Amino acid sequence: MAKSSKSASADAQGPMKRKRVDEQKESPDEQRKDQQLQKRRQPKESRTVETNLSSPHSSIISVLAPKYDVLTASVISSTRIRNRIVRATEHVRQYDAASDKGQGQSRPVVLLHARPREVCKLITVVEQCKRILKKEGRPFYQYNQLFDLPPEAKKPEIVEATVLQDAEDEESEEDDFEVMESRFEQAIRPPPDTKVIKSLRIFIAPMLVPELKQMSDVTLQAVGGS
Repeated sequence: MAKSSKSASADAQGPMKRKRVDEQKESPDEQRKDQQLQKRRQPKESRTVETNLSSPHSSIISVLAPKYDVLTASVISSTRIRNRIVRATEHVRQYDAASDKGQGQSRPVVLLHARPREVCKLITVVEQCKRILKKEGRPFYQYNQLFDLPPEAKKPEIVEATVLQDAEDEESEEDDFEVMESRFEQAIRPPPDTKVIKSLRIFIAPMLVPELKQMSDVTLQAVGGS
């Protein structure tokens, strides 16, 4: 009797286990839907921040890209200093003067940039990179340049409006109220900020970069080598 009860329980558990395994398996369509749902759940603010951080550098990158292998890296509040140092120094280490072809991957350039509140952190990363390169006897050139930050969108203030309407004229005045409300919203919307805010970007390269040197707003701060 004991054996029969055990076998019966095992038979009962078998379909349940198979059912659980089948439930865990998802079809390709379901997996795609899950991935799309996760993308939609990603905060739009983070994607906007990434776009705003990289957009001011597109013009200078387009100037350097034909002749240099440009690595662009932002320094923000959540950036780990060590990770930026490792990434930047590894990129510069790729340079070999003997195999310098005058363009492309044989000429690495690091572009580090930050917003004003993270400039101190940016400078820390740059100084540590220079210290490592100098210790290894590698040449390096540091170019500094101020750049214009894109204006940040301002959120309108929420103002509570009290509207007194006569009950008898409520239906006839409904359309007028909607028009007045939209005008009111436009009136309280803050005007676009015309003030230009600048921040700092720093280039580190293992060789001279004439395209940067000839720019009037670029300064060559440090030169190191063996």
